[in-house]
Amino acid sequence: MKHRIWAAAALAVTAALTLTACGSKNDDKAGAKDEPSAVAPSADEGEPGEEEADDKPQDKGDACAPSDMKVEAGSRSGKVLLVATNTSKKPCTAYGFPYVRFDQDQATAAAGEETKPKAPVKVAPGKSAYAAVTPTAPDGSGGPGRDAHKLSLTFQSPNGDPLQGDPSTPALPTGTLHVDDQAKATYWLPDEAAALKG
Repeated sequence: MKHRIWAAAALAVTAALTLTACGSKNDDKAGAKDEPSAVAPSADEGEPGEEEADDKPQDKGDACAPSDMKVEAGSRSGKVLLVATNTSKKPCTAYGFPYVRFDQDQATAAAGEETKPKAPVKVAPGKSAYAAVTPTAPDGSGGPGRDAHKLSLTFQSPNGDPLQGDPSTPALPTGTLHVDDQAKATYWLPDEAAALKG
């Protein structure tokens, strides 16, 4: 009889402990609902301050911009020579290479890394920076190509981003230009001879 009483008591204690444990888990779950969950912002919400950052004007530093430069395109030895003359009253720097597009192309012409100068070209008021565009691959590797009717170019910021704003659109020297998929440009260089050599 005593054994039965002890067994019943043990079962009662076990049941009580089980109910307490379940209650703790439920309490934890209830508490968890009250705490804010770490959910990533949706695509519509975006990151905090992202829209404000997009609205801020770009810091172009001392980079030459279309508003500072008059760009002309001439034909030289089967290439297009770009001459960017500083028409502002202060010096600017022609960073990197021109982002050159033909017609409505999304992609820009590649840049020949072998033409990269030791330092970006500083352009004083009234002076010019030069770049040359080779419109087709000499070995025919660029495919049949097409006739382009418009050339546009964008200058670079000090960190290599394209400058905001409308690009320069110098007139093509012959009205149209035959280009292919291997069209490439040189970096901005300090003189015409260096650009045409690239």
